[in-house]
Amino acid sequence: MKLISYRHEGREAYGVVKDGGIVDMSARLDHPDLKHVIAGLSINEMEKLSAATDPDVELHQIDYMFPITSPEKIFCIGRNYHAYHEVLEDGGPKWPSIFPRFASGFAPHGEAIIRPSVSEQLDYEGEIGVIIGKTGRHIPEDKALDYVAGYTIINEGSVRDWQSKGTQNCPGKNFHRSGAIGPWMVTRDEIGDLDALQIKTSVGGETRQNGGSDMMIFKIPFVISHISKFTWLEPGDMIATGSPGGSAIENDPPQWLKPGDSISINIEPIGTLTNPIEAE
Repeated sequence: MKLISYRHEGREAYGVVKDGGIVDMSARLDHPDLKHVIAGLSINEMEKLSAATDPDVELHQIDYMFPITSPEKIFCIGRNYHAYHEVLEDGGPKWPSIFPRFASGFAPHGEAIIRPSVSEQLDYEGEIGVIIGKTGRHIPEDKALDYVAGYTIINEGSVRDWQSKGTQNCPGKNFHRSGAIGPWMVTRDEIGDLDALQIKTSVGGETRQNGGSDMMIFKIPFVISHISKFTWLEPGDMIATGSPGGSAIENDPPQWLKPGDSISINIEPIGTLTNPIEAE
């Protein structure tokens, strides 16, 4: 089941994607948004209602929002694929590199990713996004997927030269609308094998990334368990799980995103996240 948050005729709503349209669940459930649906364990109720209901609005009539419109925490896992040369050289890290991102650093599906005025080094990273479904702390690795509500696509865009302005990732990873999230979330039952997902990123129709989740160093259950050791995970929190090789910085010369480009990230069975690039 695909769950979506959207805006239609000035009204914010959420629902189930069905037959090229959306069954509006915000008009049928007593929850203000999808985060509260997840926390209220109402996903099964949405499935039953949508199965017997025709779409209320077509997808081309809406403006997309983040699947979870107000995530409290967004964590990102850096260098989590065996494709990176430094990972191959040293045998891989013993622990994951984890850093936070603000929601303001992302754009929803269809809206512009912004190349900042202070840099031309706007990069892309297609990633599987995990959406947490229930509160947990010190989660056992073998129980970690029980805490997942579903998955989305995250373009974990970076402004590369700002990652070297000091020792921290935070500035280069949090430029306004430098990445994207969407177009919706698919519920956990839609993903059969987390190690069999293909991440394909294209810019202007040219394939830039094409790698499988089987190359992930720290698997999703471990990442969830590890993060839960230092903080509570709560419904609606997101985790960007790392990107396969092929980012702009890895090319010689680097193929930075520029105004006028369009970038698409496809991960089946989730879908395709597409955004134009505009100058600040």
